[in-house]
Amino acid sequence: MAARPSLRELLLGVEGLALLRLASSDDLEARRSRVEEIRGLVGAGGGGAELDGPVYGAEHDLASGYRRWSETYDAPLRLFGLEEPVMHRLFASLPPHALDGGQRAPSRVLDAACGTGRHGAYLAERGHRIVGVDRSPEMLERARRKIPAGEFRVGDLEALPLYAGSVDAAVCALALVHLPDVTAAVRELARVVRPGGRVIVSDVHPFPILLGWQAQFRAADGAAGFIRIHPHLASDYCRAFAAAGLRIRACEEPLLTPESAVTPAAGPLPDANRAAFAGLPGVIVWDLEKTA
Repeated sequence: MAARPSLRELLLGVEGLALLRLASSDDLEARRSRVEEIRGLVGAGGGGAELDGPVYGAEHDLASGYRRWSETYDAPLRLFGLEEPVMHRLFASLPPHALDGGQRAPSRVLDAACGTGRHGAYLAERGHRIVGVDRSPEMLERARRKIPAGEFRVGDLEALPLYAGSVDAAVCALALVHLPDVTAAVRELARVVRPGGRVIVSDVHPFPILLGWQAQFRAADGAAGFIRIHPHLASDYCRAFAAAGLRIRACEEPLLTPESAVTPAAGPLPDANRAAFAGLPGVIVWDLEKTA
């Protein structure tokens, strides 16, 4: 296996991306600053030996990564501020009640890959009945504490432990990036939702993933780590939605702000990090309806 990229390599990449994005800008001073910082990184001394260490920490699979991450996951993550306003607006459009055995009852919403219950808790506060599914028992334990009335099951996105048509809506947030292919998971989300029901999906936008972003985290003991994620193009989602019988109601792509463009370069090279990433799509959100 090849050695992981060093912090120096990442910083040079960020400087190059920033310079490329500034290529058509009239900001000559910003371009000169990027060139000078590049020279400093590759010149004599090159910023110090600490820049030659690995940048992301240890790589974890999903089980070990989320076991470690569960202890700190509720700290604000870089994309939450972009994703949550869009998701909350869509949640407000979900009908709060549905017919259950001919009687009006709170709608039943699946929070798929629910993690610690970030969205499930928000929906429960607004009267929905929550079914949370996640493959991490550690994450589910924290979700149970937030949503005592919720129903929680260990399960996989590609084989959800629910009957067909058993929920009124399904939510899946920032999770499909963990799968090499979205087809099976989208099919499962559609299967468990009743006809006419809604599916709301958010995910990390493919742009930052294609530019090297990973699911980075810091465990409770301070150790840095990451879980590898996969870019999915809009066309990948669209094919999966069509095959699963889901109609696209809306799609939104919130742009990275300087505050949400958090990378290892943000500290040592804040101007270059901002020029490289701010304004690129950071999240993609899909509002879907099951047609049959």
